Amino acid sequence: MLDESRTSRTTVQISLRSALAVVFALAGTILVLEIAQDALRAIAWVLMAMAIAALVYPLVDALARLPYVPRGVAVLVVTVVALGAIGFLGYRIVDDVTAGMEALRKEAPRRAAELERENDFFQEIKLRDRTQRFVDAIPERFAGGDAQEVIRSTATRGLATVAGIILTIFFVLYGARIVDGAFTLVHDQDLRRRTETVVRRSSARALFFARVMLAEAVVEGFAAYLVARAAGVPGAAALAVWVALWSLLPVAGVLIGATPIVIFAAAVSPGTAVLVALAFAAMASLEVVANRWMNRRMLFVGSFVVLVTAFAGVELYGLSGALLFMLGGIFAVAIAAEVTDEEEAEKRGEVGEEPPAGGGPAPVPGG
Repeated sequence: MLDESRTSRTTVQISLRSALAVVFALAGTILVLEIAQDALRAIAWVLMAMAIAALVYPLVDALARLPYVPRGVAVLVVTVVALGAIGFLGYRIVDDVTAGMEALRKEAPRRAAELERENDFFQEIKLRDRTQRFVDAIPERFAGGDAQEVIRSTATRGLATVAGIILTIFFVLYGARIVDGAFTLVHDQDLRRRTETVVRRSSARALFFARVMLAEAVVEGFAAYLVARAAGVPGAAALAVWVALWSLLPVAGVLIGATPIVIFAAAVSPGTAVLVALAFAAMASLEVVANRWMNRRMLFVGSFVVLVTAFAGVELYGLSGALLFMLGGIFAVAIAAEVTDEEEAEKRGEVGEEPPAGGGPAPVPGG
């Protein structure tokens, strides 16, 4: 047995001031986390508005440079065009879904009645009545519940849309001043110059890369719409949007998104399904070539970064979170690449060169 008299003991004394500091630090941390959790939706609105403002700024800047076009008019034109495009796309999706639901409500009970006449089991369970009740409940389920729930949900989404538009216009008009003001907080001149250079160049590269990705998604979505319409697939607009969203993922995103179109085309004709599959395979091949060109000429963003940020964003805040996280991941890669390039340039004595080709204008909102 050990001699207790020889056992060494360590006594730690904490002053009252240190104990209070630890307690207040923990309380402050918990308070900040609770506020961030409760304000998650508002924070997402602000971040999404900043991202949209940065992405559409080149269009506003190009219009504002035209003779006799004030900047406010340029912002108004871009806003109206963007809202019109979104509204038209929403109308096409709703129209396709409504047409499909009407066809389902007519055909499903009829087919259920035919099966009920041919099978005793279906007669016992009253298949036609069950099917009729199911299709009658579809509109309410798509709307999100009863009338009160629909009104509440519509009001919330309408408020989010209006707030997002206002915030986006604000960042387009005053984003440059906000960013310049943030740089003035760095008092050291050399550190401020280095920080501003890295932030502006890296954000230029990141947002140019993101704009090209979005342009690819729009083109591939439109191509998917044409293929679906040519194949006679129902809900072509909704399926095209599905393909466009999946095309943002670099690893077989187009092929995954095109799977429903191929399946619906197979219901029409196996030969049609083969042609549709070949069309999307060609589209995916072209996307691979375009991505390699972007990685060589603009910025190398690995597939792992895009996939991890996309799925993490979906888990935290749905589709908006996925887009924001992807943009944040691209921005982080661009900062790392810019810092590395600047360090190499300093070693070669080439500090002060122009940004690399393809960087585009300063991407900060209004910058």
